[in-house]
Amino acid sequence: MKISRIYIVANTSKDGSLRTLAVLKAWAQLKRIETVLIDQDHPHFSEEEGALIVALGGDGTVLRAASIFADSAIPILGANLGSLGFLTQVKAPSLTSALEGVLHDSFTIEERMRLAYSSPAGSGTVLNDVVITGTSALRFCELELLWSDGVVASYPGDGLILSTATGATAYNLSAGGPVIVPPAACILASPLAVHKLGILPVIFPAEEVLLVRPHTNVSIYADGDMAFDLPPDSKLTIKRADTPTRLIRMASAPSFFHVLQEKLNWGDQSKREGKSGE
Repeated sequence: MKISRIYIVANTSKDGSLRTLAVLKAWAQLKRIETVLIDQDHPHFSEEEGALIVALGGDGTVLRAASIFADSAIPILGANLGSLGFLTQVKAPSLTSALEGVLHDSFTIEERMRLAYSSPAGSGTVLNDVVITGTSALRFCELELLWSDGVVASYPGDGLILSTATGATAYNLSAGGPVIVPPAACILASPLAVHKLGILPVIFPAEEVLLVRPHTNVSIYADGDMAFDLPPDSKLTIKRADTPTRLIRMASAPSFFHVLQEKLNWGDQSKREGKSGE
């Protein structure tokens, strides 16, 4: 891939970020590649061929970059300043080596489905999830979820998580939802502390349009950020977004289940036994 411009979204509060930025800019200058540091949420950018986004920080920084460039087809390369991530592909010291690999086409692009949410109060898209929860300190709310064939279920409890496969390893997983291997395309609905027996997570086809109808005051969170509140009997529509997020995957990057094991002890009985015996 010929790289003509690199947009940089960086978490400059992390150790090593400024040093990595300096190395990246020096490498780009040698290659005669323009670099643009993105320091606002609505930057002016062009969709020219050869553009690339580098997200420098962690999975949260990749989410921020994906949000800033939500309507763009420019691919994102995530570089981690800490431990392994589900969205980052390389560690910061290996960033310029990875970019050399991009120049020599040693990579693939994964298209990750985004969710679009809309209501009279606001709209947007997310890469991970939309969370609907109560506005009170107790978080309790009552929701109803509908799809094309009618009512799915009512949810009296702490709310509902609607996520993509990418978001399945985020809040959904801690709420007891399933692991879904990206780049699978689907919509996952996982209840939060529901006050009913027999209510389980449901996986819908990617092209399904879901409707959430709250019967109490609720707050809407988009990829962890507060979006807006909704009153009782309002409507929130969830569907597949028109534009996916395009992530660069390096040939040398660890596999999904390797990251799952390293971060969350997936399938590692020895680690679980070691922790329980401490």
